[in-house]
Amino acid sequence: MTFAATIVIALVLTALLCAFGMACTPRWQVEPFTNHIAVKTSSTDIRANGITTPQEGHYRTKETHITVRLGGVKSVNAIVREPIGASEGHAACLFMHGSGTGKSSEAYGDIARAMATAGITTLVPDKRLDNYSMLSRDYVSSANDYAKSLRVLRSWPGVDAAKTGIYAESEGTWIATVLTHGHPDLAFAILTSSPVVSGRQQMAMAATSCLKATGAPDAIIHIIPKLTSLSVDNVGPNYADFDAAYYRRSLTMPLLINYGTQDTAMPIEQGARLLTRAANAAGNHNVTLRYYNANHQMRTGSLSAPNLPLASHYTHDLEDWVNAVTAGTGVGGWKTPMIAGSRPHQRFAAPLSTNAGLVSSLGLLASAIMLCLACCAVAFAGGIVLLIAHMARTHRHTPNSHPHNYRFPTPLRIALILNVALAAVTTCVFLAYLVVVVQDAITLTNNSAMLARGWRGVVALSWLELIAFAWLIAQYIAMRIPWSPCVRAKHSRADVRAAFFRRDGEGTWGGGHTAVFTVSMLAAALSLLLLAFWGLFS
Repeated sequence: MTFAATIVIALVLTALLCAFGMACTPRWQVEPFTNHIAVKTSSTDIRANGITTPQEGHYRTKETHITVRLGGVKSVNAIVREPIGASEGHAACLFMHGSGTGKSSEAYGDIARAMATAGITTLVPDKRLDNYSMLSRDYVSSANDYAKSLRVLRSWPGVDAAKTGIYAESEGTWIATVLTHGHPDLAFAILTSSPVVSGRQQMAMAATSCLKATGAPDAIIHIIPKLTSLSVDNVGPNYADFDAAYYRRSLTMPLLINYGTQDTAMPIEQGARLLTRAANAAGNHNVTLRYYNANHQMRTGSLSAPNLPLASHYTHDLEDWVNAVTAGTGVGGWKTPMIAGSRPHQRFAAPLSTNAGLVSSLGLLASAIMLCLACCAVAFAGGIVLLIAHMARTHRHTPNSHPHNYRFPTPLRIALILNVALAAVTTCVFLAYLVVVVQDAITLTNNSAMLARGWRGVVALSWLELIAFAWLIAQYIAMRIPWSPCVRAKHSRADVRAAFFRRDGEGTWGGGHTAVFTVSMLAAALSLLLLAFWGLFS
């Protein structure tokens, strides 16, 4: 009867957990990208009609270290590089950092110096980090800080304020669009390796692309929408839903878009289309797009290697374009195509809608994981306390005394231990597996065989835990319900009812046992719900 009850309960649990897993799955997936961009030529050269611009190396440069005050007591160091002997009223460019740290002495040195030798004064400030962390970033505040550096650059000797623009990479392009929103009079904007969409949408695409590259199982890849759709309120990062679509409408100045065709983390074609469409909608058709055979940082080789060279001709193209647009080149003034370079091939599209399923809070998910593991710990500790208490009662027993026989029946005790152990082990093993997957994705390590074996192991543990939980419920029914066949075969109904409700110490169930049983059931149930959320039973 217990075996039959276990099978029936397991089938019911499977149906319920599958339904829960399906309800937690959002109604969107990361789809393949199909709207590809055709380049007219593989050459990235940029030339304008009737304009001869200074070429790289034409000027010697002067480097000046300054301090830019941001307001109050806050300030950042910055480096200005200027062409010696350049004519009055020449162009200038402010550099804006991507994600992570950014010191003026370590970032953009080769690009900024090269541009200065072509007659363009450059300013690279330190990135302010006291209000910047993994979980909290304020792009509007960052744009206001860069605006202080922009003011300094515009007033630099020899610079024409009306010919001053910006260069930004990666996350910095989000901040750049905020800056263009407040400063539509910028002479130009250069956006390199731009994520374009919101952080949540970008992460969904990037994670899918990276996991595919590492050979992760499809079941893991299908988890991405569940994770990236979760609300991050009160957990972070607070910038996951940055309104990129709103700010990119401010690109009314001449725009140069650069992407590396080896950059699998960015929407290199979809992003270019969205930026171009936004600029066109704002009345700006002077949009140039260049693709280079390069990585995310516009360099050749693996991102993990230091001191990589920039893509061939990259700085020359930047200089030629800046000098041309600041000399007045409009949309019809170019000798070279507006779209050119290496052939791009974006594999997946960033989703433009990321609505959540039944579970919509990252905080709730994290709390459930912590509660599950905490219940496991409490159940183990409680079991040890009950064992010690039982041994103490047995030790105090004398031939003429009647000891309180508070103790779990043996089958139920085994079921409880097995369920708590499986809940803790399966939850931790799956989290560890996710860490390995993330590490492989970040490093682009193709470890498909190991990931496949690991996934099969996690699935096997999950089904074992489900069966163990069904057995636990069956044992509880068999041992505690007075009218169950197992109990009725040994005792009369009246005797069993008396034992079940008795609280005078003669029964087999005390208050501590009730607490341990409840916590153990909660741990196992939470673990199964979490596994169902991840899609282990679907």
